[in-house]
Amino acid sequence: MSVEPGFGLDISVFDTVIDQGGAEARMALAEKLAGLLADDGASALEKQQVVPVILKLAVDPERKVRETLVHQLTPIENLHGDIVFALIADADDLALPFLRHTPSLDSWHMMAILRVGDEARQRSVAGRSDITAEAAAYILKSAPASVCLTLFDNEVVAFDGGDYQHLYNRFANEPAVVERLLKVPDLPLDIRILQAKRASSRMHMLMAERGWLPANNAAQMLEDAEEGAILRILTEASAEERVGAIAFVASKNMLTPALIVRAATLGEMAVVEGALAHLANVSLTRARDMMYGGGALSLRSLLKKSGLPSSCHVLLRAASDVVAENQERGLTLTAGDFGRQLIEALMTRYDDLRGAERARQLDYVGRFGEEKVRLIARRLKADMVRAA
Repeated sequence: MSVEPGFGLDISVFDTVIDQGGAEARMALAEKLAGLLADDGASALEKQQVVPVILKLAVDPERKVRETLVHQLTPIENLHGDIVFALIADADDLALPFLRHTPSLDSWHMMAILRVGDEARQRSVAGRSDITAEAAAYILKSAPASVCLTLFDNEVVAFDGGDYQHLYNRFANEPAVVERLLKVPDLPLDIRILQAKRASSRMHMLMAERGWLPANNAAQMLEDAEEGAILRILTEASAEERVGAIAFVASKNMLTPALIVRAATLGEMAVVEGALAHLANVSLTRARDMMYGGGALSLRSLLKKSGLPSSCHVLLRAASDVVAENQERGLTLTAGDFGRQLIEALMTRYDDLRGAERARQLDYVGRFGEEKVRLIARRLKADMVRAA
């Protein structure tokens, strides 16, 4: 290199190498110019003067020249913006590694690439360890699913409930996104509940289109699957999460009598308590007192306030009685043990209960209870029918 004091570099020699030199000479030139850009002792004027030369090398017809240039420039900070964009416009196998690792990409560059770049380049930005908050927000709002998934896997990006909700709203029909969301431990419960509903609806439509089962059988099977999924979500939630989740389920008209009765037959009384408290518009503590400590009249008042049909009152009363008795003994029951005690209560108590009503309550247990309990309930009902 020849340096003219006070006037920066004489770049004509570089142009001569590009115009007349072979590939090896141009590769050597790429290394020298990269070294100049990396040199803290080089002046800003000198670095500015070689930009046009580097841009010519960036479109060199020989791939190995461009490869040398990219390799040499990748670790350098504060590259001129024109150089950055020239390098990321190259073939993917050269441009994408540069885009993922160059320290010269600032927020403006990131946003420009996200707005006009293809998905491969957008994914490269999404996976960067220095991605800006502005770029991450843009991806969540506007980028394709594959780019959002790359951002999702970026360990430096912290997602909150609103981000998960936004992703679900945009990509509820994208299996890859939904699958990834459902693996998130702190995913908002309303997303899990909506997905259970959506999955059930899709399966219902598929069964109807293909005629796999008679319509009535298919509808009941899918209703059971949907309610079972929602009940599991509510059961596994923390006490605080459950309050909000029950309110959400109610707002979507999914807090059905069948769901509450299903919870009761399985002994999932935390869900029943929360549901009755919400429907009756009383505190959870008050609902529990009315269910377990206030006697039959108090429970009857709670059930009436809840608006639940009278047909399920008997089973809910029996379930509450089973809980109260086992609380006194300090016992915790499995779903099977709870179901057996529930059947015993329905069959041996409540003197004013007619045979037909007992049979109807056994129907509920026979549909919603734990597997072995269902068999017991069905056999008992069959015996009652034969005896009648």
